[in-house]
Amino acid sequence: MSAERNLAVVREVYDRFVNRGEFEVCDVHYRTDVVDHGGLPGAPDGIAGVKYTIAGLRRAFPDLHVSIDAASAHEDYVVIHCTWRGTFLGDLLGVRPTGEPVEFRGVVVWRLEEYRMAERWAIGVDNGMMAALGLGFFGRKRRKRG
Repeated sequence: MSAERNLAVVREVYDRFVNRGEFEVCDVHYRTDVVDHGGLPGAPDGIAGVKYTIAGLRRAFPDLHVSIDAASAHEDYVVIHCTWRGTFLGDLLGVRPTGEPVEFRGVVVWRLEEYRMAERWAIGVDNGMMAALGLGFFGRKRRKRG
């Protein structure tokens, strides 16, 4: 496996699918049986769940943009440090939109098989999103550094 090629696949997925909403990219770059360990509640298994999760996030944040701040690739694993940004304009997880911009960060680990997304883990992304939305015990908004 080429680590560089896997990293290029991940970058293309974020650029075209997550940021631009080109859902057909999933059919090229995801295995149909992909396992997403961090999808939205209610997401079905496999590629349908990935599409469900991103569709839900894009409805809530129509201007959703994820920047890849740092990335590394190791054989069939790709790790990205990313910043998620968007304006909260649609319902998400029963939370009514505020019309306010949100920003949160996290780490996402991908495992690829034959240059296709096979498995995903998100670290801090969910908690960061919940805090940005003011939900539950994550509800304290984080102070900006500096």
